[in-house]
Amino acid sequence: MQQAFYLEQEEVAQMVISVIAISLALAIVFATPEGLFANPREFFVFMVPLIVTIGSGFVLHEMAHKLIAIYYGGKARFRMWTQGIVFMLITSLFGFLFAAPGAVYINAKRITERENGLISLAGPALNLILVFFFLGLEAVAPIEQYYSLLLKWGALSIDIGIQNGVFNVWQFGAAINLLLALFNTIPAFPLDGSKIFRWRKSVWLSFTAVTLIIGYAIIGPTIILNWIILLLIVFIFSKLAFG
Repeated sequence: MQQAFYLEQEEVAQMVISVIAISLALAIVFATPEGLFANPREFFVFMVPLIVTIGSGFVLHEMAHKLIAIYYGGKARFRMWTQGIVFMLITSLFGFLFAAPGAVYINAKRITERENGLISLAGPALNLILVFFFLGLEAVAPIEQYYSLLLKWGALSIDIGIQNGVFNVWQFGAAINLLLALFNTIPAFPLDGSKIFRWRKSVWLSFTAVTLIIGYAIIGPTIILNWIILLLIVFIFSKLAFG
């Protein structure tokens, strides 16, 4: 008998901590440590839409993995990675984000390569769905917020929803979920892309190509170059960390 979807209390607590941590790290990247200390009140207000956009992307990504794993008869739970959170917060101080706050761990007697590939594909596929969800919100109910700390200390203009101190919430939500999907397509262990690639290279290639095309349409040609650079960095890190 197939078990129902479930969440343990400790699992929920660890996801909440992870969402706050990743939102804090991203806020530091955009507003800089100087912005945090100069205007802490505005900084923490800025964190709220980040929690909504990247928080929903992170949680639903992990829950998609869990849902499909349970469907295939596995036991799955989210586990926070304390070392990953610490590393993420440290890297944010230098202006970039290596997000690894935790993941869904699966325990199953037998999961086929196909099932493992589909479990892995569920996460980035969910992020792509959120891309269009946030674009829909942008079309019907756009939200723009002005943050002086972004103008004075942080990101003046980037292609993911920030322009001269104005933060476009839903545009950012679409872009950040696109980046989450692209990051996870990288075929290096332990990212989702490695398991999709191992299962069926044609599926990996098709999904990655579609995601890059969507990224080109939303962000521009720089997304392709940035993905290639990130791919090389992650491959090197994966080789050093996991052999």
